[in-house]
Formats: sequence, structure tokens, C-alpha cells
Amino acid sequence: MTTGTWYALRSKAVHSRYGLSKNIQLLLSSFDMYKMGSIDGAELGRLVRLSPQRRAALANTISKCAGIIKKQPSEVKTCVEIIEMCTEVLEIAGLFPSFSARTRSLRPEPFVGLLTSGADRRPPDGVFPFRKLPMEIRDKILDLIITNVFRTTLIVPAEKRSCECPSVDRGSFFIQTKQMKALPTLLGASLNHEFCRIFFRKHTFRFRCCCELLSHLERNNMFVANVRHLVVHWCGDDSAKAFQMLAKCPRLETLNVSISKSTYTFVSARVQRMRVFFPASFRNIRPSDLLGLDELLDVRGLKDIQVSHASNRANAPMSIEMDRSGLSRLLSASLLLPRDVSASPQRSVPYEQR
Repeated sequence: MTTGTWYALRSKAVHSRYGLSKNIQLLLSSFDMYKMGSIDGAELGRLVRLSPQRRAALANTISKCAGIIKKQPSEVKTCVEIIEMCTEVLEIAGLFPSFSARTRSLRPEPFVGLLTSGADRRPPDGVFPFRKLPMEIRDKILDLIITNVFRTTLIVPAEKRSCECPSVDRGSFFIQTKQMKALPTLLGASLNHEFCRIFFRKHTFRFRCCCELLSHLERNNMFVANVRHLVVHWCGDDSAKAFQMLAKCPRLETLNVSISKSTYTFVSARVQRMRVFFPASFRNIRPSDLLGLDELLDVRGLKDIQVSHASNRANAPMSIEMDRSGLSRLLSASLLLPRDVSASPQRSVPYEQR
């Protein structure tokens, strides 16, 4: 690396005597900052590569100094220092790796190519090093991508269910676009973990029945491992199996169980058996008779549990509202306990095992 500095040459008024342009003065001043450690080589290289005018200023300055040497041999020392600084700037920019060998001849011909379009060559094709960015920046970029595609935080599965459960939930009508379906596969396997962490943290999944919930829990292991917020209409013959699998969701934080008249049409196997022998006692279905209640009470580790009316009616009968309130208190007393089931004194036991 040359020992000369642009500060020393400027103090001799070289820029005025040689008529150096503002662009070359900026580059040589930046070269001094590079040698002092104020800027790195990448920043200095960008100053050269991103400006055709600065590249032309380097070539013109080298050619001008070569002409001055021929006319004024007494200026050889100063001109050689300027040429060496210009060539080192070009080497740092990566335009001509072997430039220093060419400058020993002090002829202007090797520098004419800088004025052509060859210096404006396209950068080599490659992949942007996204994973080298800090985690906070990656999370912000992925969050912007997800927010731009998913305009709402409530998501209803697009697959058509195979059961015949009634759809009484007003939020069950939701259309997934092609962009929504394709986004999880576009980011690749390397970013799948980060995508799931951000995506499932902000979005709530609404299921129209427990049969639909069970179908996704059985077929999608990624969903089981990352889901955090669920809304499900409590109905269907698979309610017990679906609630049993909820205990296998390690990151599940909030659960909203919506009930309706159809919820009371699905009762446990014990109630179905007892109804045959005691028809008068089981004429009115109680919340404790619902299918899947025992399995739902085994879920632990949630941060919030809610029970709501599926139809969102403000004028619900008092009996149904009391059932909703009592069911909410019952689930809150169990589902909000720590996930360590062995340490929980309120673990429910199915009636068949009692």
C-alpha cells in the first residue's frame, strides 16, 4: 500500500495545479479514511462501482498524470503517488485485480477500458445472504411479508371437511388466496422454522367443528408443533379425539371454545349408555355430559381459555348463558394449570376408568 496521503498532496495544492475534479478528490479523500480505518473496503468499493462518473474520474486522472510526467519530468514523484493511490482504489473496488502491474509502464492505454461499458458490468448472479442478517431484521422482514399476504389475523382452513357438522359460526366464511397457500413453500426449508415462529405467533386458526380440527392435527405435524391460538366450534363425533390431541400441542397458548345447540347433541359414550336405562334422568343434557369434556380437562399449560356462543347472539336464553359461564369457569380451573400433569391435583379421570 502506498505511503502517500491525499491530505499531504492537497496541502501542496496539487488539486489546483493539476485541475483534479471533485469526484477524484472525493475518492482520494475516502481512500485516506480507508487507510485510517474510518470506512471499510466494501464502502470504498461501492463509491467506485456505483458511479460511472467516479470511474471515469479515476481513468482521466491516471491519464492526466501520465501526460504530465512526459511534459514535466520534475513532477514524477507527485504523479506516481497519485497514480498509485488511484490504482489501489481500483483494486479495492475489484475492477482490475492486476492493475498495479500495469501502472508500472505509466502509459494511459491500460486505463481507457474504464471509460467503456465494461466497467458497468452486472454483478455476478447469486443469492442474497438473508440468513446473515440479524435476527431482529429477519423477523421484521418476514413479518412484513406475512402481513402483506395475510390481511387478517384470523385464518379458516381452506380444505373442505368431510363431516356433516352444521356451520353456525359467522366467521366460517373465509377465502384463502393462491398467495396465502403458496407463501409457506416459497421461503424454503432453511427459513421454515423462522416463518412458523412468526406466523403462528400472530394468527388465530378458527375451526368450524372438532372433526375439522382433528383432521388438521392428524395430518399436519408442523401445525401441531407451532399452533398457539385456536378457536373451535364444539360439535362433531370426533370432539373427544380432537381435544385429546390438543394436549400434544406444546406451544398452544389460547383456546376459544364456542358452543351452540348442536353442541348438546353430541354426548359421551357413558351418557349414551346410561340414557338407555335412565331415560328420565338424562332427558336434559348437561354440560358435564358433553362429548370430549374429559379429554378437554386434561389439557394443561394454556394462558387463556374462553367459552363463547357460536352464533354470537346477544339474546341467548338464560340457561344457555349459565351453561356457558359455568363451562368457562370449569375449563379455566384446569386448562390454565402448568403442563406437568403429574403435579396437577385436578387431573380428570374418564368415567370408564372410575
